[in-house]
Amino acid sequence: MRKHFSLLLALLMAAVMTGCTANADQRTGEAEGYGGTLRVRISMNGTDITAVEVIEHNETEGVGTRAIEALPDAIVSSDTTFVDNVSGATITSEAIKTAVNMAIGGTAGTIDIVPGPDDTDASPLKGIGMAATGRVGPGTDDEGNQVYSFNVVFAHGTFDQDGRIQSIDVDQLEVLSSQFSGFPDDAEGEESFMNEITAWTTKGAQGDDYMLTSGSWRQQMDAYEQMMAGKTIDEVNSWFSTYFDQETGKPYTEGESYDALSDTDKATLTDITSGATMSLRGEHGDILLAIQRAWEDAQRGGNMNNGTDGMTENATDSQTNLEDGTMVDTNTQVDTMESEEALG
Repeated sequence: MRKHFSLLLALLMAAVMTGCTANADQRTGEAEGYGGTLRVRISMNGTDITAVEVIEHNETEGVGTRAIEALPDAIVSSDTTFVDNVSGATITSEAIKTAVNMAIGGTAGTIDIVPGPDDTDASPLKGIGMAATGRVGPGTDDEGNQVYSFNVVFAHGTFDQDGRIQSIDVDQLEVLSSQFSGFPDDAEGEESFMNEITAWTTKGAQGDDYMLTSGSWRQQMDAYEQMMAGKTIDEVNSWFSTYFDQETGKPYTEGESYDALSDTDKATLTDITSGATMSLRGEHGDILLAIQRAWEDAQRGGNMNNGTDGMTENATDSQTNLEDGTMVDTNTQVDTMESEEALG
């Protein structure tokens, strides 16, 4: 009798488990995030959302991932996608809510998304910044003459109302003295002058033709841009002060300053150097200054809406700083044209 009872109990348990599996309501949805496709899986009990899980994404670590960590629980707790976006991760936040809505309704946009307060205060701020630096180098030419060069960095930034970088686009023009023979003294030199100027190309535009030791300049700059997303200018400067050599502008890789870092900071530094190792500030150009000036320009109203006054002011400041020497890094190194130091 006991064996029959045990068998009956087992059959009943199996039936219950089978019924639960058959009635489990799990759905998936997807949307376009900052880094590409973002996919979620939700569980529902009738009309109630009981679980939200991001099962696939390519969002930026420490920026978009903040929304991935916070928003699913917020949606489950409120049982709706009418929740606030995570500040500094608006694109990822919207992607999560859109994907959940798609899972609920079967198609994207079935339920209207209501932006959080941080998204309705005002439009993003946009600005343009520029920084110019001069350099003694790299090296000498075929006849032993000293080569001089200058770098002009351009930055276009989009910032939220708290000054956090939503996106930043940087490019840089490097011109060597061998590429510019100077302004013409007469009409005979005009053609040569025009040809030299026309041949100038930014580092970003050169793409894979401007290679560093690891990847191209464009690839490394793209990596830095993603690392800066979600940070304020002060946070970017603090990040730079912690993980970068202040003389060369490059991330630490060894030495006393590297050894003094905590294990956590060394792990963060490993993440940084896996994407980029080139200088952010130094004789090869002041990228951080250009970004800071983009934020300053955004606060003034931005060049996009107010002509080029901000850019002119940036140019005047750069010229003044260059003349009194404050923007020229005197810690020059002996380079060759093929070295990463010369290129980066």
